[in-house]
Amino acid sequence: MTGVGVLKNRILRWFYSNQREEDVAQHLTSGCDQQPLVWTTMKTLARAVVLLALSASCLTAQRLQMRLVTSGYAWQRQDTVDQSSQHLFGYQTVQLSLAGTDLSFHTYLQGFNDFSGPLKNEGLVRLYNLYFKWTNIAQIGDISVGRQAIYAGVGSGTIDGGTAAVRLFDSRLKLLGYYGSLAAPQQKAKLISDAKDNYMTGAQVVGSPVEFAQLSVSYVNKHIQREAYVAMRRDSLFNPFPVEINPTASAEQYVSGDLNVDYNTLISAYLRYDYDLNLGKDARFQFFTRVKPFESLDVGFLKPLGFTAEYLQREPRLSFNSIFWVFAYNTLKDYELGGEYAITPVWQVFAKYGSVSYGDDDSKRVTVGANGDHVSISLTRNTGYAGQLSAASANFGYPLYQNKLMPTIMVSYARYKLGEGATQLDDALSLALGVVYRPIPVISFDTQAQWIQNKIYKNDLRLFLRVSYLFSQQLGIF
Repeated sequence: MTGVGVLKNRILRWFYSNQREEDVAQHLTSGCDQQPLVWTTMKTLARAVVLLALSASCLTAQRLQMRLVTSGYAWQRQDTVDQSSQHLFGYQTVQLSLAGTDLSFHTYLQGFNDFSGPLKNEGLVRLYNLYFKWTNIAQIGDISVGRQAIYAGVGSGTIDGGTAAVRLFDSRLKLLGYYGSLAAPQQKAKLISDAKDNYMTGAQVVGSPVEFAQLSVSYVNKHIQREAYVAMRRDSLFNPFPVEINPTASAEQYVSGDLNVDYNTLISAYLRYDYDLNLGKDARFQFFTRVKPFESLDVGFLKPLGFTAEYLQREPRLSFNSIFWVFAYNTLKDYELGGEYAITPVWQVFAKYGSVSYGDDDSKRVTVGANGDHVSISLTRNTGYAGQLSAASANFGYPLYQNKLMPTIMVSYARYKLGEGATQLDDALSLALGVVYRPIPVISFDTQAQWIQNKIYKNDLRLFLRVSYLFSQQLGIF
C-alpha cells in the first residue's frame, strides 16, 4: 500500500475512533436521513475534503509547528466580607499545525486546573479548534472542516462544522460560507447532543473595487436552544407543584456591511452598519477615521500632525425570544475626537475627548499621553453618570543583552467615585514588575509580580509565571 493509502486509512480510523462500533456500522450502511444534520454534514465534508485532497496530490514536504505554553497564576480572592480564598491557576496550552503545499491540520487546546481553590483538582480541557484545511482547490477555492473560529463580518463564534471559500478576479472578490453546530459549553472536546437546535450559519462577500478600499457584506443566523428545567409553580389554591419549563429557542439573525479605506498615509477609515432582521431595527453603526492632512505637504512642523474621530451607536445584542429583549433599554451612543503629533520618530503625544450617552444620562472622558519606543504615559479624567475617575499610568520596558532580557515596570494610580451619590473618593494603586527572558528565539520565560491596594485589598500580591516553547521542523512523511 502506498504512503497516501496508509494515511487515508489512519485518518478514517481516527474519524471513527470515538464512536461505538454499532454506530459506525449504521453510519456506513444507512442513509443520511437517519443521522442528525450537522453530524452528517461534518462527517461527509471531512471525508470528502481529506480523501479527495490526498488522492489529488501527494505532498512531498510538510512543516510541523508546535507551541507549548505552561503558565501559573497565584492570587487571592475576596469572596465576602472578612472571607477570602487562595487560588493557584495552572494552564497548559498546545498549539499544533502540520501544513503541506495545500493540505494542513491545525489544533489549539488548553488544560486548566485550580490547585488550591475551593474547587481544586477539578480540571478542564478546552478545545478551541481542531480542523483540516485544503487550500488552492482549482486555484480558486479553500475548504476547512472541524472545530474552528469564525470571523466573517457580523458572524463570529466557534462552530463544529465546515467553511468554503472561493476567490475570483485575482482574489479581488471572495465568497465565504459556513455552517456548523455551536461548540460545547466551556469549549469541551465533544459535539453537543442537540446540534439541530444549536447551530450557526452564514456567508460573507468581500470585494476590493480599488486597491486602497475593501467592501464587505455579511449575514449570520444563529440558534441557541436552552435545556429544559423544572420549576415550582402554584395552582389556584396557591399549592406548589413542579412544572417542566421548555424555553423557546433564542435566535440571532443579522445582516451587515462594512468598508475599510487605507489611502497611503493620508487617511484611513472604517465604516460598519448592522441590521437585526428578527427585531426589524438598526443594531449598530460605527465610524472611525484617522487623517494626516499635512503628510504630503511641505509645511514644516505641521507635517506630523494627525486627527482621529470615532462614532459608535449600538443596541444591546440580545437574542430574539430571550427574556432580556422584552425589557426597555436605551441606545448607547459613543463619540471621540482626538489629535496626535509625532515630536520625533521615537516620541508621539496625543489627546482625546469623548462622551458616552446612555439615554437621559451621559459620561465624558479626557485622555492625554505620550508614547515612546520603551515607555508610555497617560492621564485620564472621567465624569458623569458612570462616576468620577482621575487616573495616571506609566509603562516601561527596555531590552538588554541583544533583546534576550526585557525588564518591565507598570504603575497606575486612580482616585475615583463610583456614582454621583457617593460621598467620598476612593484610591487604587497598582504596581507590576516583570522580566521576559529569551535565551534563544524558540524559548521564553516570563514572570511578573503584581501588587494592588484599594478599598477592598489593603495589600494584595499576585504572581504570574509562563514558559513558552516553539518547535518547528520540516518533515517528509508522504
